[in-house]
Amino acid sequence: MEKFNELSEKQDRELVELLKNNSHEAFGELYARFRERLMYYCKQYMRSEADSEDIVHDVFVQLWGKRRFLNTELSFSGLVQTMTKNNITDRFRHLDVHSRYAQNMLVNTADSTNETENLIIDNDYTELLNELIEQLPPKQKEIFRLYRIEGLTYKGVSPTFSN
Repeated sequence: MEKFNELSEKQDRELVELLKNNSHEAFGELYARFRERLMYYCKQYMRSEADSEDIVHDVFVQLWGKRRFLNTELSFSGLVQTMTKNNITDRFRHLDVHSRYAQNMLVNTADSTNETENLIIDNDYTELLNELIEQLPPKQKEIFRLYRIEGLTYKGVSPTFSN
């Protein structure tokens, strides 16, 4: 187990090699080395200290999970910068999806509210129409029923009442 002060003198590649071998100390040193730089990068996009902190932590959690597959020949700085950028993009994509979902729910709720209101209004009109029809004299009521409800034409209704 190497001490932190010894690790601070090591190159990133050496620390990545130690990290690949499950060194918590190397992981801590890499975190200390890159945290502020990644936080600065995140804050340019996120506008929130807490969101930036979450993204930087997520990047390092991902690094720990993929530590065995890290390539010591590649730039660690470039890797964490790219991972941070991808996490920011994912965060915005998630927020966009969430926003579209919320907006869709509002529209659907408004539509269903309008449908409910329209159904109530239609029922009220139907009830009022039925009350008015009931007040008609019997022959007019029958003519109205045949013409409007049964769908007969004027010619179809006339023979019924020609007698």
